[in-house]
Amino acid sequence: MQMIRFALIVAATTALSAPLSAPLSAQVSAQDADSLAGKRVVFLGDSITQAGGYVGFTTYYLEKLHPRKDFDIIGLGLASETLSGLSEDGHAGGQFPRPCLFERLGRVLEKAKPEVVFACYGMNDGIYLPLEKERTEAFQKGVAKLIEQCQKAGAKQIFLVTPPIYDFSPTKGEFNYDAVLTEYAKWEMSLKTPGVTVIDLHTAMRKARADRTTPFSGDKVHPGDDGQFLIAKTILTALGVKLPDETLVMVKADPLFKLVEAKRGARSAAWMKHTGYTREKTVKPESLGTAEADAVAIQEKIDALRRKK
Repeated sequence: MQMIRFALIVAATTALSAPLSAPLSAQVSAQDADSLAGKRVVFLGDSITQAGGYVGFTTYYLEKLHPRKDFDIIGLGLASETLSGLSEDGHAGGQFPRPCLFERLGRVLEKAKPEVVFACYGMNDGIYLPLEKERTEAFQKGVAKLIEQCQKAGAKQIFLVTPPIYDFSPTKGEFNYDAVLTEYAKWEMSLKTPGVTVIDLHTAMRKARADRTTPFSGDKVHPGDDGQFLIAKTILTALGVKLPDETLVMVKADPLFKLVEAKRGARSAAWMKHTGYTREKTVKPESLGTAEADAVAIQEKIDALRRKK
C-alpha cells in the first residue's frame, strides 16, 4: 500500500513539473571539464557545500590537471538551507527557521552572474521526517524554481548534484532518513531539461559506504574530509576528468592545494557577505572591498606553481 501511495506521489509531482520529467543521466558523460574554463562557476548548497571541502578539492584538480586554463569558482553554500522552504519545529533549538535559497538567489545571480551553477540540495529539504507527499512536492518545486531562475538569469549550464547519504545504520524497524534522500535522488536522476545535467552523488556515496567500516559522517549529515573528497571525485568523474591515483593525505600536503584552499575560503566568505543572506540574522549585502584583488594575488601564486608541474 505504501509503494502504491508513493507511486501516486511521484506521478503527481512529475506531472506538476512536466518540462523536467524523463531520464537524463546520459547527459553527464557528454560534459567536459574544459567547458568550465573561463566561465564564472558558482556552487550552491547547504552546510555541506558551505564547509567548502568538495569545492576546494574540485577546484584543486581543475587547476592542477588543466594548468593552461583559467577557472573562476565561487562556493556559496549556506548552512541549514533548503529549496523546499520548509523547516522543522524547534530547528536550531527554536532560534530560527531554516533559510530558503530563494531569499538570496536573486542577489547571487545578479551580483555573481554565473554561467555555470552546481547545486547540491535535498539533505535538509525533507526536514528529517519520513517520505511524505507535500514535502516531496515542495522539494521538487524548489528544484524547478532553481533551474528556471538560473536559466532566466543567463546560466548556460546547471549541474544538479543528488544529495549525499544520511550516514545511519538503523536497527530493525527504526526510521532511516536516507530512504527519503534516495527517493529525492531517483527523482532528480529522472529529470530531462536542456542545459541541466544531474550527477548522482547519492548512489556513488552509498556504494562507497558499503565498502567502509566507518561512517563518512560522525553526525550522520556532515561528511568529513574523506567524504568531501569523494563528493569532489564524483563530480570530476562526471565531468570526464581522469583523476590520478593519490590519497587524501597526499592532496592536502600539496602546496598547490593549500593555495587553492586559501583562495576558496577567502573568496567564499567575501562573496557571502557581498550577496547577503538571512539565517539566524540578516547579513545585508556589502562591498567586496579588496577580496577580488586578494584573490588575484593568490591566483598568481597558484599559476606560478601549477605551471611548473
